[in-house]
Amino acid sequence: MDLDLATVATATISVWVLVGPLSRGVFFRMLTEGKSAEDRRRGAITVLITVSLILYTSALVGRELLELLGINLGAFGIAGGLVLTAMGFEMLSGHNSKAQGGDEVYEEPDDDDGFIVPFSTPFIAGPGAITTVITLSARGDDFSSIATVLIAITIPLIVLAFSLFKLGNLDISPKAMKVIGQAGGIFIATIGIQLILGGLAGYIEGLN
Repeated sequence: MDLDLATVATATISVWVLVGPLSRGVFFRMLTEGKSAEDRRRGAITVLITVSLILYTSALVGRELLELLGINLGAFGIAGGLVLTAMGFEMLSGHNSKAQGGDEVYEEPDDDDGFIVPFSTPFIAGPGAITTVITLSARGDDFSSIATVLIAITIPLIVLAFSLFKLGNLDISPKAMKVIGQAGGIFIATIGIQLILGGLAGYIEGLN
């Protein structure tokens, strides 16, 4: 297996920006305000398991599911790119992206189910992240493509685990979080445009 380190780095950055492993630790602290250390630990484990299952499953069987449904991979890449581009511009304008769950993900849930919905999904493993993972894994037919996206998922998940368990106690002002979100928006919009162009190329190639 011959991995292209540049491709691995690009894929990892793509997943990292959408998952936001560092900032999610701060919101996890908000979600678990008033809870015991044991409840926080259980919550962090629940979040990690849920996000891992969603992203790894998307990487491993997402392409096959699309083929089963008869969805063209190029067209899917274009659609996914449009979602990400819209998400990026929403973030640049200072709004919470509807594609990743919108403002409701910041509301405190009434019970422990908030660890799965809306925190794990769609706040962390949202449609944007899922679309990116499926599209990345579908770019090639060899095992190196799957290995690349698995690495791209694993690195942010490791940082997310550290963030949930260690960085959740940090106090970051809403203004600082807004700046972070807007900075991430330009990266997400750029990734979206790249997916659109790649999807167009793949779709045209499939027609020839």
